[in-house]
Amino acid sequence: MVRHCRCWMLPVGASVLLAGLTRPALAIDDRDFCEVAKRVAAASAQDIGNWTDRVTRNAGMVVTCEKKRVEFRRFTYEPSSAMTADWKARKATDWNATHCASAVWKDAILNGWKIVLSITPVDRRQVELVAQCPPT
Repeated sequence: MVRHCRCWMLPVGASVLLAGLTRPALAIDDRDFCEVAKRVAAASAQDIGNWTDRVTRNAGMVVTCEKKRVEFRRFTYEPSSAMTADWKARKATDWNATHCASAVWKDAILNGWKIVLSITPVDRRQVELVAQCPPT
């Protein structure tokens, strides 16, 4: 039986957890954001190995506070040759929309945090997409 990942909920769940960090007219505190992001990563560990779609599995989430980096990892059975420029553009648009729609993720991005989707295809030629939000 294929277990499906609840990882589509991670940005939503993370936004709920991170909502406590928002302060009117102030940027997020990096230390607070880091701690909450680590909790989200720990909670997401239960979804490692679950399928996000027909060819992609969740491979976890890594938070590196010193580098201000939150990495969502995926493994796909697609070859890297399937990851064309159009495919990357579509994925980047979706990735940006997901994170820029959240005030907390957007604030983190605008304050130097890199929110990364790391996809490793079957031939191991990793692709990384970094969320980018327009300034408000």
